[in-house]
Amino acid sequence: MAGVTKGVTLAWTLKVAVLPSLVLKQLQGVNMNAYMCYFDTVGFEWIFNVTEYDKKKMWAVLKGDEKIDIPIPRHAVLRARANPQRFPEIWAFESEMTQTELEEIAEESPQVLADAVRRCGQNVFKTHKDETVIS
Repeated sequence: MAGVTKGVTLAWTLKVAVLPSLVLKQLQGVNMNAYMCYFDTVGFEWIFNVTEYDKKKMWAVLKGDEKIDIPIPRHAVLRARANPQRFPEIWAFESEMTQTELEEIAEESPQVLADAVRRCGQNVFKTHKDETVIS
């Protein structure tokens, strides 16, 4: 149980402590999903729905399991560090929108989505650059 209270964070995961806020919003009738995304000066590279991963991670921690399959590329932070010229950012955020809707916005208006994610998300990795420009 110590792992649950500490909220251990890996570079590509949400803290286990984030889960209660997501569950609380779902109990209040707000259908929220947890997402992770990677974007840089070229635009969005990926957006993954990690809502189910949080539930799997919680159960894995409770059962004492060490490993769990994740949709996030394990090399994401390594790739971000290897490409500083593109000013990559990795964020965790919650949204009522579906993954398909988010991907459409990322394609049509990436700056709008990047600004929204920065306002409401939790930064996982970021290089230093003026936040108003991603493309």
